[in-house]
Amino acid sequence: MNATLAKASVLGIAVVLAIAGCGDDGDDDDDATDASPEEIEEVVEDDDDGEAEIDLCSLLEVSEIEAEFGQQGTVLDGEEELDQCTWEVGEDQSQQGTGTVSVYVQPLIPPGQSTEEFYADQLASAPEAVEVPGVADEAFYQPPPVTVLNARQGDTFFFVQAAFIPEVEGSQEKLENLATLVAGRL
Repeated sequence: MNATLAKASVLGIAVVLAIAGCGDDGDDDDDATDASPEEIEEVVEDDDDGEAEIDLCSLLEVSEIEAEFGQQGTVLDGEEELDQCTWEVGEDQSQQGTGTVSVYVQPLIPPGQSTEEFYADQLASAPEAVEVPGVADEAFYQPPPVTVLNARQGDTFFFVQAAFIPEVEGSQEKLENLATLVAGRL
C-alpha cells in the first residue's frame, strides 16, 4: 500500500470513528474514539486475509546496510516493489562497485506445504548452498553468482541478497548479519 493511500485510509477510518463516537451512550467501554493511532494503523495495514502486511523497507535501516556495504557508496532509502524492498548502494549505479541490497519475503507457501518443507525444497534446489547455523530458525547461503542468504523464521520464508559487480568481499558474513536483523523483526 503506498503512503498516500495509507494516509487517506487512516484519515477515513479516523473520520468514521469520530462520527461513530459522537453519540455517547455513557458506556466508555464501547467508545470507538478510544482506538489508539496504532490500532487504527493496524486496521489499515491488514490485508484481505486479516493478517498484517509487513512493511518490507522497515526490516532494515539505511545505517545497518551502510555498516555492512557502505564502503561501496552511499546507501539510498529503500524502495518497495511487490514483495521486495531494495536499497541502492552508490548513487550512480553505472559505476563499478555499486550495487543493491534486497530483502524479499515469500508471500505464499504452496498449498499443502509447511514453511519447513518449502525451506527444505529451496535448500535442495540450490546445489552449492551452505547451511548457516545461528541465523533465523534455519538459513542457507548461496555463493556467487547468486549471493543470497535464504532463511526461515517461524512461518515466514525470506531472503537477503547483495548484487554487486565485482562481488563484495565477505558478502556471506554481511548477509548473515543483515538476515539476523530481519529475522528479529518478523
